[in-house]
Amino acid sequence: MAKSLDALFAPRSIAFIGASNDPTRIGGRPLHYCLRDGFEGEIYPVNPSRDKVQGLKAFPSIGAIPADEVDLLVIAVPPKAIPMVLAEAGAKNVRAAVVLTSGFSETGEKGAALEAEMLATARKLGIRLLGPNCLGFYKAGDGIAATFSSLLEDGPPPQGELAIVSQSGAYGAHIAMLARRRGIGLASFAATGNECDIGVADLIEAAAADINVKVIGCYVEGIRHGRAFLRAVEVARLAGKPVILLKVGTSSSGQKAAQSHTASLAGDDRTLDQIIGRSGAIRVETTQELVDTLYVLTRRGLLASNRLGILTVSGGAGILMADAAEAAGFDIASMPEPARADLDARIPLGSSANPVDTTAQAMSDASIVRDAVSIVTRQGNYDAVVAFFMNWPESPVLGPPLREAIQQGLESGSEVPFAICMNAGPRTVSEYEETGLLVFEDPSFAVTALAHAATAGRAISGAPACVPTLPDTSTKCFVRLDEAEALAALADAGIPTMPFATARNSAEAGRISRQFDGPLAIKVISPDVQHKSDAGGVRLAVDPGNQAADAASKILADVGRAHPAAEIRGVLIAPMIRGVAELILGARIDPVFGPVVSVGMGGIFTELLDDVAIGLAPLDANEALELIRSLCGFPLLDGMRGKPRVDIRAAAETMAAMSRFIARHRGTILEVEINPLLLLEEHKGAVALDALIIPETAENPVIQNGQAAA
Repeated sequence: MAKSLDALFAPRSIAFIGASNDPTRIGGRPLHYCLRDGFEGEIYPVNPSRDKVQGLKAFPSIGAIPADEVDLLVIAVPPKAIPMVLAEAGAKNVRAAVVLTSGFSETGEKGAALEAEMLATARKLGIRLLGPNCLGFYKAGDGIAATFSSLLEDGPPPQGELAIVSQSGAYGAHIAMLARRRGIGLASFAATGNECDIGVADLIEAAAADINVKVIGCYVEGIRHGRAFLRAVEVARLAGKPVILLKVGTSSSGQKAAQSHTASLAGDDRTLDQIIGRSGAIRVETTQELVDTLYVLTRRGLLASNRLGILTVSGGAGILMADAAEAAGFDIASMPEPARADLDARIPLGSSANPVDTTAQAMSDASIVRDAVSIVTRQGNYDAVVAFFMNWPESPVLGPPLREAIQQGLESGSEVPFAICMNAGPRTVSEYEETGLLVFEDPSFAVTALAHAATAGRAISGAPACVPTLPDTSTKCFVRLDEAEALAALADAGIPTMPFATARNSAEAGRISRQFDGPLAIKVISPDVQHKSDAGGVRLAVDPGNQAADAASKILADVGRAHPAAEIRGVLIAPMIRGVAELILGARIDPVFGPVVSVGMGGIFTELLDDVAIGLAPLDANEALELIRSLCGFPLLDGMRGKPRVDIRAAAETMAAMSRFIARHRGTILEVEINPLLLLEEHKGAVALDALIIPETAENPVIQNGQAAA
């Protein structure tokens, strides 16, 4: 268990601040649960208005508690009283506190100021805080219930191996209740609320260290400290414990709701999705998908790989499952030929490939099911099998022989996870689950959950997901950079840029242009005009000399009319360069993960394909190469249909240099873009033809959210 959270999850004593004598009230429920469930440590109700609370001696203040140390406070008093409560707690060497009270940063500036005061007091005294505005936590088996959740009203949930970590207390409890209904036992439940101190990442690490936890389910509205979250996922991966993540707040409306709920910062969902996807965490889209995946993982664990066998009594259901399996990334490999021969001999009217279809003839002869199950599970070399039997298991006629046939088929020695899809009541479902089978109603849900178990298996056994170390920040400031200055800054950072010259007016342009041979590109130089072509600020294929002077004159006049308030510094003159393909490189400060870098197909493919790969900065050339290769349009760079291969290594090295640049200047730069990065033939390099650097300003500051910009 994370050492700094020992007092939270393994307290020897708990003081309940604002303890109520009424076990149904927020201030009374945590105390009631701890008493009911047999917490063995010392319990101190604090209530200045009562001598006794729920049968125990009550104390008027923390200072009145007759003990030198109190490990944990559970606080349910008005917000303004809490900084004083914490200040008093210092004398009792309190090490952790759960703040159930709301009315802090989720309410606005005044609440945020109060939260900051509370946190400053806690940090000064060495007290870790869970909350505020949270539902608290519950730990199975120890009687520790620092929560007012209705989840515990009927008694402690069945104990199991699932840890639930949630920002939303109510929805986290809802997930726990659904898991309970699905027969999933609970090891712990924790809700973080506003996360002024302890956050989701801390709780994932604590769950990873808990020997009673096998799987971690996580509900998140906004990840505050992205890199800390990734490190926590890696800790869990190394412990062999998959993290299944339901991340909401992907729409603009959802992001606004998340901000008002727990002051969560959503960030860009595409960035989050790609970075989380490479971290080893398994992201799901719905509550159903989350619970289904937790069900598979807690009952049958990880899948070794992604080969799926499909057994059905309906050709239509087999097609549906095959479609779902392929979409989920499963390998729907056909049965081996010897196994197919055995199946063909046993089911001459069915299908022996994959899906294996027994057809309705199995209604008359359950031994067909027995043999099909045995052959598919023993000879198919599958990592899991999913079967469809509609309502047969519930049938008083078909059900008993079917269940016996399935069990006989599985008793042949195979340990492969076996999911059965059927329409049946709770009793029948329970009977099948007791034999070790996974039971689903919807075949597509079964396939999706098994696919996540396969992805989790690959993640757990895969290579470490390294979170790059951020370098020291540069003290260099950038102010209102134009394109020429941006190109120069990137060139200094090791990025190959085109040769260019600048001219303040048309006469200079004519004279300076003569240093170049061949056609030229001439562009306006202005920090205020980003879309130069739209403003008439670009001329291509211009000859040096008089034609260049004339082009510069027209550019300056056209842009002046289009943007009369813009600062126009002259024109940029560069030779026209031909290449094979183009990429667009971007780098920015993400509010969740800090500096990130992106790559996409350039030119006409930028908007057509919407094909972008995103990674943490800084990265090295090999990591950049992996991102480039992940693009759907990568074949266009790799010699597709006889076209020359481009210099991918040069592109990757440029991307790596750009990632180092944004990481080094993360305190002063918001965004960098190279559009396009022209790719030459293999071994001939890459060249940045246009560059944009957007520095921080007072009106548009770099958002620094804890670890994100550290």
